[in-house]
Amino acid sequence: MVKKTLVLLFFFTTFMVASQSTFVGGWLPKVNTSTKLSEKTKWVNSIEAREIIYNEDFQFTHSLVDVSSIFSFKTDLDQSVNVGYILRFKEGETIHRTLQHFNLVQNLNGIKLGHRLGFEQFFQSQVTPQYRTRYRATFQKALSGKKVDVKEWYVKLSNEYLYQFNKQDFEIRLAPYLGYQLSEKDKLEFGFDYRWGQVFDLIQNNSLWFRTTWYISL
Repeated sequence: MVKKTLVLLFFFTTFMVASQSTFVGGWLPKVNTSTKLSEKTKWVNSIEAREIIYNEDFQFTHSLVDVSSIFSFKTDLDQSVNVGYILRFKEGETIHRTLQHFNLVQNLNGIKLGHRLGFEQFFQSQVTPQYRTRYRATFQKALSGKKVDVKEWYVKLSNEYLYQFNKQDFEIRLAPYLGYQLSEKDKLEFGFDYRWGQVFDLIQNNSLWFRTTWYISL
């Protein structure tokens, strides 16, 4: 087992050294609101911007805005299904995205583990429709006690894998966050979102974003 691990590590190290990469950095501010429609149904809306601060050199450029509307249906005590629609406004173009997500949340002695399996479709004028699948695992824990109470901090770690079929683009995301429960109705999360795209290509994409998200329950 150790030998196999060393061989795999050597392979990826050699691959990374031989590859070229690009780097972009910036800020991802987001506001997320959720409304409970029934005991098993929730309506979630959000708006998120992407502001570039570094792209080959330091600069400040507005990149895009995503506006989303998602309905979440609880199918079991710890399971739910999301269906939604996202509008992306980027450089004068409008990109339409539909999504279907399956969510599973586990509470294990003060630790919240989340799993999300998703399928997404992208539609844009004069562009072939694009299709993507993604899997995300999250870990969340209160910094004091077994659950997050009002005026308390918590940590959250997210690891996600995405594959876009048309472009055969495989991407890995890693995001550590620090959260604060402002009240029973809202919380704030901030942290870094690192993305490693086109993993198996000779020229890879790297980006690092500072993300701030305000969650509001209406």
